[in-house]
Amino acid sequence: MKPFFLLFFRSPVLCLLGLGLALTQFSAHAQTSPEAQQFTLSNGMTLIVKVDKRAPTAVHMLWVRVGSMDEVDGVSGVAHVLEHMLFKGTATVKQGEFSRRVAALGGRENAFTNKDYTGYYQQIPAKRLAEVMALEADRFAHNQWPDAEFVKELEVVKEERRLRTEDSPRMMMYEQLSATQFVASPYRRPVIGWMNDLDAMTPQDARDFYRRWYVPANASVVVVGDVDVAEVRRLAETSYGQIPVGVLPARKPREEPVQTGTRRVLVKAPADQAYITCPGKCPTSLALKPPRTTAMRWR
Repeated sequence: MKPFFLLFFRSPVLCLLGLGLALTQFSAHAQTSPEAQQFTLSNGMTLIVKVDKRAPTAVHMLWVRVGSMDEVDGVSGVAHVLEHMLFKGTATVKQGEFSRRVAALGGRENAFTNKDYTGYYQQIPAKRLAEVMALEADRFAHNQWPDAEFVKELEVVKEERRLRTEDSPRMMMYEQLSATQFVASPYRRPVIGWMNDLDAMTPQDARDFYRRWYVPANASVVVVGDVDVAEVRRLAETSYGQIPVGVLPARKPREEPVQTGTRRVLVKAPADQAYITCPGKCPTSLALKPPRTTAMRWR
């Protein structure tokens, strides 16, 4: 605080600037809740709400706790393919209509898949939150599409793999590194999937994965923006809370064996220059705030 008071007495201009900054920070703090609030819906789905009234917008996200680590050998990439298929409609929302409706609301949306999770999001005017929550809840519970549509979208995913991985020497190297670095861990598989697995993938593979993992207890809804917590909770129960409970499969432990020596990978591909990287396994705690005695595990 000493430097602030020195500036206060020495410069009226700096005094005003400092006061303006302090007022701005105070105003921003007053418009945001101190922390997010978390609830559990009647069917086991998690709801997290964070109030931020600095702009009349809201972000609505659906996080599903499933990714490439939940796949099995032979169907790598199915979590990512399924993410694509969730844009293909339901019994009441035709293919492409989801995105058109969000755009008509003045919003934007997208989705992403990683090793541990799949996410879907929309950024919209806060007053249209109820509409996107209903849309997202519908496709989470009632996604459906014809086999012919799956076959077409699978070709899109294959082209994505060619563009982002096979045409990129650096990404090819990282893919080979993961496959070598991990032995038992499912992290060894690429999120996009191996090409031969994509070639052999069937519509039923995606449907089975969807029915297995897209259940309320395995998902979280996150809403941040110019919203009322009680109203968001009511909307969540009205839309997501009506989805049947479902059964969440048990995840078996797949611990990585202790590495006993150095592993090296040499990848040759057309490139402008050589590239070297030295990855290593990092320990992660078993809890967000573990006591000092908490054991560590390796990923």
